[in-house]
Amino acid sequence: MNRIIVLISLLVFSPFMILGQKSIQSSDVEIHTQLTFLRVPQKDVVAFEKGMGELSKLSKKVKLGENYDWLTYTSDTGQYLIINFSTGLDDVLTIESYRNAFHKKGASKPFDTILNSILQLDILVERNYLKQMLLPWSTVREISVSEFPLATMVEYQIPTKNIEAYDSTMRQLVALLKKVEYPYPLESNRGSLGAYGVMTLVWFYDDRNDYFGKNSLLNWMEKHGDKKELLSILNAFKNISESTRTYNFRYKKLLSY
Repeated sequence: MNRIIVLISLLVFSPFMILGQKSIQSSDVEIHTQLTFLRVPQKDVVAFEKGMGELSKLSKKVKLGENYDWLTYTSDTGQYLIINFSTGLDDVLTIESYRNAFHKKGASKPFDTILNSILQLDILVERNYLKQMLLPWSTVREISVSEFPLATMVEYQIPTKNIEAYDSTMRQLVALLKKVEYPYPLESNRGSLGAYGVMTLVWFYDDRNDYFGKNSLLNWMEKHGDKKELLSILNAFKNISESTRTYNFRYKKLLSY
């Protein structure tokens, strides 16, 4: 999880409480995830991927450590998504975190060379925010990106007054998915720094045709006689959210660590 590509504009936020959600306990928070959406112009794509690939190789060579892992995805709309992780707000990774880690491994010079080559590119940081993965809203505790290299992320913007209703609806969805043994894992999150009220569902899968076809939610639920319940849940999401946004991603192993 690399905030190394938070690159250009490291955003500074003031910590705040997640208000209006009494139903979520601290033990329900599995991990904090930092998402950075980048827009790389076509002229710089080759150089960007070269730099990210070199950074990945260097991290593996010096055995940087799993605390500094990052995932790189590309979206159907041409964005890059960089994901890194932390246990809380006190250990969110920054460029300095990585610089210090490489320094301890005696690799400051190659790290700075690679980073500077990336920083010289015309990259736009479109969004950068932190979210919390919640176990009651997820069907799994963790997933293997090698097994499920594709992902669809649905963002719901939820008004404060509807947060408890959203929590209840998410628990209904997870219970239904487990009941019918839906084959694709779901990790769900609530927005934290920079994204309060942004709730995300992330579906992981290995074949896009199957995910959108024979194993789509509607087809799977219809097969198991639970389509009516699913439609009720989806309608509840629609009624309690102000807006939704959907991304389709593909994991880039050679650009990750």
